[in-house]
Amino acid sequence: MRVPVTPPRPLTTLSVLLILVALGNFWVFGRFTVDDAFITWRYGFNLIHHGIWAYNPDAFDLTQAYTNPVFALASIPVAAAGWDMVLAFKLLSLGVLAGIGWALIRLAEVRGRMAFLLALLMVLPATVAHAVSGLETVLYGGALALWFITQRLGHWRAALGLALLLVLTRPEAWLLYGLHPLMLLMAAAPRRVLVAHLAALGAMAALYFGFHLAWFGQALPNTYFIKSGDGISLSQAVRILPWALPGLLVLAFGHRRTGLALVLYFGAVGYSYSGSDLLMNYMQRFAFQIMLPMALVLGWALARKRLRFPGWGLAGLSGYVLAFGVTSGGLGEHLGIANYYPRLLESHVAFGRLLNGLAADGRVGAFAAGDAGAPAYHADIRALDTIGLASSRRTQEGLTPDLVRAYAPDVLTFFADAQGLRDLPDRHDALFTYAAEEGMSALCTLTWASQYQLILYTRGPVPELTALCEASLSANGADELTFALRQLASPPWVYWRE
Repeated sequence: MRVPVTPPRPLTTLSVLLILVALGNFWVFGRFTVDDAFITWRYGFNLIHHGIWAYNPDAFDLTQAYTNPVFALASIPVAAAGWDMVLAFKLLSLGVLAGIGWALIRLAEVRGRMAFLLALLMVLPATVAHAVSGLETVLYGGALALWFITQRLGHWRAALGLALLLVLTRPEAWLLYGLHPLMLLMAAAPRRVLVAHLAALGAMAALYFGFHLAWFGQALPNTYFIKSGDGISLSQAVRILPWALPGLLVLAFGHRRTGLALVLYFGAVGYSYSGSDLLMNYMQRFAFQIMLPMALVLGWALARKRLRFPGWGLAGLSGYVLAFGVTSGGLGEHLGIANYYPRLLESHVAFGRLLNGLAADGRVGAFAAGDAGAPAYHADIRALDTIGLASSRRTQEGLTPDLVRAYAPDVLTFFADAQGLRDLPDRHDALFTYAAEEGMSALCTLTWASQYQLILYTRGPVPELTALCEASLSANGADELTFALRQLASPPWVYWRE
């Protein structure tokens, strides 16, 4: 007797096909590591190797340049064990991705629907790139979605744990200091629960802000001041605020408490983003930090057993996710992200390593650069961040000749492109003044890509730097497509190294 074979459900079949596409995305974008991640990792490195919690390996210009204390703290054991920081955080990020996916599927009543949404999200190049970038983007988005879900279910202990994690993950989550108790009040939680949660949140706030005020002299991270804008940018608001609109639908037609939380949280975050100077907004990272948790919360709501017409809801949510994919970058940006870290290894990483060797010979003591991540991490010497993320003095005083003199850099970097030096007076003028005083002149051009180069200034010939500039041009001088065809033949884990 033949046993009847149950055909696979369409949603399951589609999810499997999406996973295959996601694996292709991982091959292309799994090699991406953003330069800014090295800013955070430098704190753990300096604590272990220099005994100081600072961006620079001494007490000069103490600055809180990280926005994510969780990853900064995680860099401590990695540095202590002598592990490769890039590899360690790639594995950590994959663990975070798997853990969030597992938790969301466990909380879903119809798990196939949630699995479909997760597979669909992984089809977006932006999701894969953000997941492995070395930054906290997916940890923040996933944990925030879980907070909305657990508070909806009344799992207050889990919600509190997530809130405490989130306020140490991104400054936007500080809204939970007020929103979490508000949700407790609206849910009529027992008074003892409210008191306990207020005490835990208060203790966390006192620890975080108290430490940073006592050590750095500022309670808020330096990035808050450097990213603050001069008012709402209409074009930026149009790119960001629409991703918060589903919260209004939940408020009007769904669970009122959760809908209110979504509107209050993402309305405030979207408004803040619309008026901020969003540095490193690759693949619409800040809009993604709204879209991802919103999509996950909506996906969980659509994964309920008694939901009427789930197909229409999933179709609408799929359109929301895919619309983000369309707007998050075209082929050119995708190729740039795929090529980003392989190019960085041949330019900024190699530059930092060479500076470290020159410093060991007593030939270099400090340098000035606008890219504050990989060069400073590998150089392991005093670095002046000319943009200001990693220099509170730069943020407060501006880039003045006096500040440059205080750092006394032996190598200067100026932003350039294929046409030559870029016209950036606020970032270059003070460096030119210092260069004239010190008798420094252009030595060579370090090439990350034709559209992004650094002109190096020194006091005289430095053959090693000249050779590095020539090598970077040879390695990175190709256009994005030619470079991609060459490096994408290698698996992504080839580039999981410092």
